[in-house]
Amino acid sequence: MFKENYKAALEGYEKFWERTNTDRCILNMSYPKEGFVPYRAPASLEEQWLDEEYIYNAYKHKTANTGYLAEGIPFLFTNLGPGCLAACIGSKYGLAQRTIWFDQDPMIKEWESAPEIKFDEQSEMWQHIVRLQKKFATDPDVNFTITDIGGILDVVAALRSTESLLYDLYDYPDEVKECTEKVKAEWFKVYDMQLKTVSKTGQPINNWMNIPSSKPWYPLQCDFSYMISPAQFEEFVLPHITEQANYMERSIYHLDGVGEIRHLDMLLDIPTLNGIEWVAGAGETPLWDERWFDMYRKIQDKKKNIVLRLAINENEMAGAERLIKSIDPVGVYISVNCSCREKAEDILEKVTRWSE
Repeated sequence: MFKENYKAALEGYEKFWERTNTDRCILNMSYPKEGFVPYRAPASLEEQWLDEEYIYNAYKHKTANTGYLAEGIPFLFTNLGPGCLAACIGSKYGLAQRTIWFDQDPMIKEWESAPEIKFDEQSEMWQHIVRLQKKFATDPDVNFTITDIGGILDVVAALRSTESLLYDLYDYPDEVKECTEKVKAEWFKVYDMQLKTVSKTGQPINNWMNIPSSKPWYPLQCDFSYMISPAQFEEFVLPHITEQANYMERSIYHLDGVGEIRHLDMLLDIPTLNGIEWVAGAGETPLWDERWFDMYRKIQDKKKNIVLRLAINENEMAGAERLIKSIDPVGVYISVNCSCREKAEDILEKVTRWSE
C-alpha cells in the first residue's frame, strides 16, 4: 500500500524537478518496520528474476513491512538486469545472484560479419518484460517502472565485448558509430513502448533511480566512458546523450565513478539535461567527503539537479551535516535507507535544520 501522504511526496518530487524545493533537499527515506522479516528466498535464479508472482508477492511483503518518511515512496522495479536491451536485440544472457549478464558471449565477433542489430519483439527477454509489467499493472496501487534499458554504448559493448570495443574506437571507428546509431534507434523504440505501458496505469513515470515524475524521463549513462578519453567521449558518446536528453522531457545522467568526472563539463553543457547522479564507486570516500564538494558546486552553478544515495548511521552524522550545509538544497535528491523509524525521524529533523 502507498503511504497516506503519497500525494504530498509526489508534489515534493515535482518541486525537485522544477527546482523549487527551497526549504530542504528532497529525501526519499525508508526504514524496516519493527518485527520486519524478509520475504522467503527464491527457490531458483529463474524465480528470482523471471517469476512475476514471486516478484510481485515479494514486493507486497516488503512494502507492507516498510515505513516511509518525507518523500519516501515504494516502487516496483521491473528489474531484468542493467542493459537488458542487449538481450532484446539478440545477445545471450546469464542469470546470477546479484545481476544478469549480457556480455559473456558477444554476438558481434567480427565487424565484417556482424549480425543485424534490431529489436526482437519475440525475444525471450522482451517477453519477460511484457509478462512482468502486465502482472504489475493489475494492481492500481503499484508504481512499477521502466526496465534498466542501459546506456547506448554500454549495450554496444555487451554486443561486441568491452575489451574489443576499446580497440575498435581506434581501429573501426566508423563501424562503432554505425552500430551505435542502430542501437540508439532500438533504444528509443523500447523506451517508448515501455513508457506507453507505464503511462496507461496513471502512475508517475519511474525507473531504477526511483525519482517519480509527472513527465516522461529516464536516466542516461555510459559506464563504458570510465575507460575512454574526453576526446573519445565527445566523439562517440556525447552526440547520443544529447539526443536522448533532447528527446525526453526530463533526464538525469548517472555519473558512475571517478573515471567519468573528466567528462562532466561536457555533460553540464547539455541544456536539456536536468541533473547528475553521482556514484563515487567502490573503495572511494563517502559522498559527504569534502573531496566532492567542489564538484557539487560546479553542478549547481550550472543549475543542474544533484542525486545522491546515502546510507547514514550514527557514526556518520557529522559527515552528512557537512554535506547538507555545504550545498544548496534546491534541486537536490538524497535517498536514505535507515535502520528504524526513530533514526529516520532524527535524520529528517536534522536535515531540515541543517538546510536553514
